[in-house]
Amino acid sequence: MLQYDFGVEKVVPGVRRGSPPARCEGVDDRAPPGIADTHSIYGTFGRMDVQPQRLMYVEQTRRSLLDAAESHFISAGYRATSLDAIAEAARFTKGALYRHFANKEAVFTAVLERVQREAVEQIALAPAGPALEWPDVMVAVGAYLDTTTSERFRRIVLEEAPGVLGWARWRALDERATGGIVRQLVERLTEAAVIKPVDISVTSRLICAVVAEAALSLAADDDPCAARRTALACIEQLLSGLRA
Repeated sequence: MLQYDFGVEKVVPGVRRGSPPARCEGVDDRAPPGIADTHSIYGTFGRMDVQPQRLMYVEQTRRSLLDAAESHFISAGYRATSLDAIAEAARFTKGALYRHFANKEAVFTAVLERVQREAVEQIALAPAGPALEWPDVMVAVGAYLDTTTSERFRRIVLEEAPGVLGWARWRALDERATGGIVRQLVERLTEAAVIKPVDISVTSRLICAVVAEAALSLAADDDPCAARRTALACIEQLLSGLRA
């Protein structure tokens, strides 16, 4: 299994991790008086301190909103999706949605980051021996390709995100997520002398670009299974030049 540090913030009673966003004017995000044991979660509107028994409800509300938003973004696209539609589909009020997200772009960003995080988790599950060898490279690439060809990843990450967030911000988020695990893989392969010494950053970005382009081409193919085999064969030929 490929090891990867996801950088996920864990909610721990009485412990605040990370830096909270800037406080919004008119929003009191201080802990209620008299509550000794609270959980701190961070949203667009700043820190929300909630009692342990309410934490599950808060997380379920956020998850339901993201589920509804993701479904709409995939089927209708970002521009055609309204906050009213998201709240209605999640069966919450629009006010409840605004308690978690400042605007539609904030909702989309949260959906994007969730899709990317789950994609990285799937890639990290690709089997690998204790010592990385060349076959492990293609197993990881195959897992990466399978992840990027899923409808949710293709629609949210590859098609919608660049236009919604802008190229620079999309690249930054992608580099932090899927780009991060590819970079770690290249680093390990270099250290193990499986591939030649290369520029880690440039090589990682090129691999991500090749796989992303292959994913888009597979989505439009009438026979995705055959197209996947062809794509993997082409990618292996391209990457074989890196072998030590």
